[in-house]
Amino acid sequence: MQPRPSFDRALLIPIAIGVVSILGICWILLTSVLGKSLIPPTATPDIFSSLEPRTRTPSPRATPSLDETPPTATGTPPAAYPGPRSETLPSTSTLVTERLLTLSATPTPNPAQLLQAGKKYDDMDPKIAYDTDWTVLKNPGTANAYQGTLHASTNVGSEASFRFTGERFRLGYQRGRNFGTVTVIIDDQPYGFHEQAFDLLWSSPKLSLGDHLVRIIHQSGESINLDYVVILD
Repeated sequence: MQPRPSFDRALLIPIAIGVVSILGICWILLTSVLGKSLIPPTATPDIFSSLEPRTRTPSPRATPSLDETPPTATGTPPAAYPGPRSETLPSTSTLVTERLLTLSATPTPNPAQLLQAGKKYDDMDPKIAYDTDWTVLKNPGTANAYQGTLHASTNVGSEASFRFTGERFRLGYQRGRNFGTVTVIIDDQPYGFHEQAFDLLWSSPKLSLGDHLVRIIHQSGESINLDYVVILD
């Protein structure tokens, strides 16, 4: 039986150094790879996006169109008045005691142009003065009016006036659904009437014989009108 060869223990030192060196190199390589994978990426600002101007979309606005026409106020003429009925008149006038409206400025009729007793005057007669709120109506609805015309007011406070010589007079008008209240001032004494109280004619009380000033006021309601004036004998 042959004896085992003896082991040279001097070889252990270089072998150990080689193993340690290999392990060290492996450790360095491993930590380097793992370190790069574990470091989180750092967000870097985009200098180009920060320099780009931001445009804001303006909110839509309504702009007027050149083709649009602004609405205009239009007046509505009084309702058509049916034909006159009998000229039978109650013989009384209503004295007004309540406070009157502030009256509009009305051209004062010329004292030399007096309406004379025993005559009938159309609403178009130049001796009757109207303020600018009165409108002349001449249409199929006024066909039954005296000489086919009416003066109508749709503005409360409007005024018409005339002067006459005599003792009494009558005012002719046309009935309408929207006829309002009228105040008649005779020499500063107010009287009133409306559609329900009289029928197509209003008669003044008996006055002293002489010259008188008459003012017709649109006191209330949608519209009033004047058809003619009669100065009684």
